[in-house]
Amino acid sequence: MESGNHSNHAPGPIDARGALLGDFEVVGTMPPNEVAEAIERDRVIFVARPGFYRKLIPLRIENDGRLFSGGRYLFRTFEQVADFYRWFRDEFRLDGKLFVERSWVKDFSRLTFHVIGAHDFKDVRRSQFAVRAERWVVSGERGAALESAWPAVRDRAEHEGLASVWLLYSEQRREAALVTVADRTGKADATPDVATLDALARLTSPATEFAANEWARKTFDRTGWVFTVWFDPGHNPLSLWPNSPPLPGLPSTAESATQRRAP
Repeated sequence: MESGNHSNHAPGPIDARGALLGDFEVVGTMPPNEVAEAIERDRVIFVARPGFYRKLIPLRIENDGRLFSGGRYLFRTFEQVADFYRWFRDEFRLDGKLFVERSWVKDFSRLTFHVIGAHDFKDVRRSQFAVRAERWVVSGERGAALESAWPAVRDRAEHEGLASVWLLYSEQRREAALVTVADRTGKADATPDVATLDALARLTSPATEFAANEWARKTFDRTGWVFTVWFDPGHNPLSLWPNSPPLPGLPSTAESATQRRAP
């Protein structure tokens, strides 16, 4: 397993050993100006959990209009992400409701993983625009095979110009996952950066080192814009909204206050 001890934004190996991938469909409606405020309520609580390192919130709009979101989390240790999973499932409430009881959450799934390797190739403060999550069911115990595949996966991701890559594994569920994050490839203008989103979705997965094996069967592949990025309380800034505008984000005055306020 790759070791790392870099700062939360500088390129290099990421010092995280636990990960969680959450996904759900967003149903109903919420005024755009309320979206960022609702997310901010969660952020100040989540980042205070032991071991929290980083979270990316994806946003995916399908051709039929359905909206998907979730979370791509990193924690310092697997034990800490497992504790977060239990707390989030059973205890975390706002306005008296568990997360899965919120009216706009449908078909919520959350999965914990050990981190085989994770690496930032670019400064995360400037490079997190689109994120892709892939999952495979694998036969047998494949931890050693994934460990061996990690250097080639990492090198391929770097060669493709990606901003970040995480290789994940759950021996309990016999499941591997890959999270890749792309820097902007399109122009920043008044419309969402579709070029970056499409380029990442079409990219040949850096996981080709193991995904072509008969023991790996892909079960999930979703690419979305990075709606927001959360960092641990010692990071500056505390959060980013890389696609705002045009996607809704915190107003500039509120954002400035957020950057100054530690949870």
